[in-house]
Amino acid sequence: MIDDRVFLGYPLPFGDLCKIYPPTVDDTYKNEEFNQFLSLFTLSQEELDDAYAEEDKTVITPTPFQYLLINFKHNSEMRQIVLKAFRFFIREDVTVVPEMEIVIIGKKEEDLNPDKDLINPKLLTAENFFNFQNLVRLSLGLDAVEPPDPDEDPRVARIKAKGRKRDRLKAKRKSSLKMGTLLAAICCMGIGITPLNIGEMSYANISWLIQMYKQQESYDIDIKTILAGGDSKKIKPKYWIKNLD
Repeated sequence: MIDDRVFLGYPLPFGDLCKIYPPTVDDTYKNEEFNQFLSLFTLSQEELDDAYAEEDKTVITPTPFQYLLINFKHNSEMRQIVLKAFRFFIREDVTVVPEMEIVIIGKKEEDLNPDKDLINPKLLTAENFFNFQNLVRLSLGLDAVEPPDPDEDPRVARIKAKGRKRDRLKAKRKSSLKMGTLLAAICCMGIGITPLNIGEMSYANISWLIQMYKQQESYDIDIKTILAGGDSKKIKPKYWIKNLD
């Protein structure tokens, strides 16, 4: 589903805590750590469960928020990546406090004044990080995920895990178009996007424009086929202006 705010590059409000800014194509290419930012803020509980199950089934899987805090606390390189990731998406500095499992929005650790800045602070916590992640996903043109069900039948969970593993293997085997190919294709659509201005476009628009163009192309082909004598009983054109699946 295309979000009009993200399509136009407008920030998404996350309550009264902060705003999440949809990155542009330029933003993603100018930041070498973009894929790490993406992984930190879009990693789902199911993905963590699958990864930990493959390594050690006896280890308790952390939540995505706990995983972020663990990386921040025990890995000096990841510490900087986490801080940069927040700056990238919300354009504000943060102070991460792993021991308290909170992220204080709006202040660097070295500039934090406990007597002043901890009065009604803007906090990212285990309770709201899931919603934060879904807004980040939306800003990137990705689908939101459903919260995990703590009461899910273990047998159902195992079946779902096997399904996700099959999907990952299938995705590895399936060849996908490279980002450069997609960018070049958009520049050939005749909609005013060129190599000179495509960097200013919202990153989410890449997949949305490609999908919408495919819908239009499929519709046009069906209409032309019918006009050329194709069987109208077999060919059922679907009008292309519709919500993306």
